[in-house]
Amino acid sequence: MSLNVHVFIATNKGLVAIQSLTDLQDNVLQSVITINGSTDLATISPSYHRFVQKSTGLIQSEFGVASFRANISRNIDVGSSWQLPFYLAHFIQANSILHNTDVGQIQSDAVKLGHGNPRSGDVVLIATGQINTSSSVIEAVSHIPEKCITASAQIKLWMKKGILVEFFIPASGAQMSDLQQKTEHQKTHEFEHTKSLQYTLLPEVDCAIYPVIDTVQLREHVSRLLPSTEMFEKQSKAGGAISPFATELGKTTQHSTSLFTNTNTKLTEPSVSLNQLSAVMKSTKNDLKSSSTALTQPPSIASTLFSSKLKIALILLFLGMAVAATYSIMMVSFVYPETRFVTKTKSGLHCDANAVQQSINVAEQYVSRIPSTTFSSACSMTLITARKIPQVWLVADSKTLIELSFTAIGDELHWTVPLPQQQQVDREYVLIVTQHSLDLADLSAFKSYLSRLEQTQKPTVEILAMFFSQISVNPQYVSHKMIASRN
Repeated sequence: MSLNVHVFIATNKGLVAIQSLTDLQDNVLQSVITINGSTDLATISPSYHRFVQKSTGLIQSEFGVASFRANISRNIDVGSSWQLPFYLAHFIQANSILHNTDVGQIQSDAVKLGHGNPRSGDVVLIATGQINTSSSVIEAVSHIPEKCITASAQIKLWMKKGILVEFFIPASGAQMSDLQQKTEHQKTHEFEHTKSLQYTLLPEVDCAIYPVIDTVQLREHVSRLLPSTEMFEKQSKAGGAISPFATELGKTTQHSTSLFTNTNTKLTEPSVSLNQLSAVMKSTKNDLKSSSTALTQPPSIASTLFSSKLKIALILLFLGMAVAATYSIMMVSFVYPETRFVTKTKSGLHCDANAVQQSINVAEQYVSRIPSTTFSSACSMTLITARKIPQVWLVADSKTLIELSFTAIGDELHWTVPLPQQQQVDREYVLIVTQHSLDLADLSAFKSYLSRLEQTQKPTVEILAMFFSQISVNPQYVSHKMIASRN
C-alpha cells in the first residue's frame, strides 16, 4: 500500500493533472510533454524541455535527470504557470525514488506520484506559479482568483471523499490585509522564510492556500509532510516487511516520546517509573508468599512483614503518581506557553480601524474552550503561539480539515483563523495545536478517519482525541463556537 500524491496545474479553464513523469534514460533525447498518454505533444512541450535542461532550467541540476516524458490530462497552450506544479511533481517523484534507495526497495511505494485520479486517503497538491530558473524565486502569475474559483467545486468533492487538498500560489506580489503586519515582517527580516498572508482578493476555498516564496521554502514545507525514511531503515535492518501506515504509527510514537529533544531545556523523567513500581509490587508479593509458608514464625511477625511491605508499595505508588502528574503538567506548560486567541470585533457597523481587539489567554491544558463569538460582530480571529509550534490544523463541524497559515512576528507565530462561509447557522470548530508535525500519511489517515464518521456525527474533541491516541500524538485542542444572527 502506498501514499499517492497527485499534482494538478491550476488554470483558469480548470485543473490539469500531471499523470506521470518517466525518466527517458538518455541525455541526448529532448524532454517532452504528451497529452493523456497519446503521441500528441502539448503546446508547452518545448518550454518544458528548456525548464528541465541544465543550461536553461533547474530540474536536471536539482534532481539529476536530463530528459523526461511527462503526461498531462489535457493541453496547456500558453503561459508559464505550469512551472511550479511541475517542479512540485518532480520533487515528489525524486522523494519517492529516495525512499526506494534508502530502504533497499523493501517499501518501494512509500510515497508515489499519483496518476491524477485521486481516491479516498490520497493527497492532492494544486499549484500555479512561474519559477525564476536563476534565483529559484517563485514569481507572480495572473488570474489566480479565477483559478481558485474554477477549482473550488472539484476541491469540495475531493475533500468530501476524504482526500487532503493543498493549494500553492506565489507569495510575490501578495497583498497584505494589514499594512502593520507587513511592516512587522520587514522589521524582523523573516518574510522570506514565513508563510505570508493570503491574497485579499482570493475567494474562500475549503483547502489550505500556501503562498510560497522560492523553491527552498517549498521543499522544506513538503518535506515536513512526507513520511520519513528513518523507520523504513530500521525495519529493513531488522529484515521485516512493513506497511506505510504501520510505520507511520511507529514513527509518531517515536516523535511523541522525544517531543522535547529540539529544545534547550530538557525535562527530567519521573524518578519512579511504572516498571520500578511493578518490580516492587512483584517483590512484595514474593516476600508475602515466603512469609506465608514460614509456619514456624509467630503470626505477629508475618502480620508485621505484610503491613510494612504493603505500606512501602503504596507509598511508592502514590509517589510515582504524584511525580507523573506533575511531569504531565510541566509538559503541557512547556509545549503550549503563552498561547492566546485574539478576536477583532466591530465597534460600529463595519470592520475598520475602530474595531475592538480582545485577547484571551488559552489555558495551559489539553482541552480549552474559547468564549463564543457572533458572526455579525466578528472581523478577524487569530491564534498566537510560540515559534516551536510547526502546524495548527482546523477541523470544522463539516469535517473539513484546513491547515492555518501563519505570520511570524517577533518570537511568536500569528495563525489566521478563517471565518466560515456558511454563517446562517451556528458553527463550531476545533483547533489542533501540536509540536509534532503531521506528515502526509498522518493527514491522509486523519482525513480517512473523518470521512468514516456518520453524516450526523460532529468531529468533537472526544472523537478527535480517539484518532490521535491511536497514533500516540497528544495535541492541545482549542474549541470555539460561532453564533449566527437571530434576527
